[in-house]
Amino acid sequence: MKNLPKINPAKAVKASLPYVFAGLLCTKLGEAYRLTTGGDVLDKLLAAFTKLGLVFQNPLPSFHPFDLLVGVVAAVLLRLVVWSKIKNAKKYRHGEEYGTARWSA
Repeated sequence: MKNLPKINPAKAVKASLPYVFAGLLCTKLGEAYRLTTGGDVLDKLLAAFTKLGLVFQNPLPSFHPFDLLVGVVAAVLLRLVVWSKIKNAKKYRHGEEYGTARWSA
């Protein structure tokens, strides 16, 4: 069995902090959506913006299951977007031509 690489806990916590903060912010957005009244999803989304002031009066995150689900989904989506951008980064040769242009003397 191969030896697994050692993980530095401090570095892992430091790398995951932006996603935790984004998830906590999105729990507030989920709470604002949950507290609005209306039948249609679009109506509830628009009305949720009126509840943001009320929701952000309390600095603690909401621990309602729907709000936590919204926060976790948003944090995971943000991590996937960042991972995709890092994974598909182009390798440029700065100061040199891009491609194989033999005719450019």
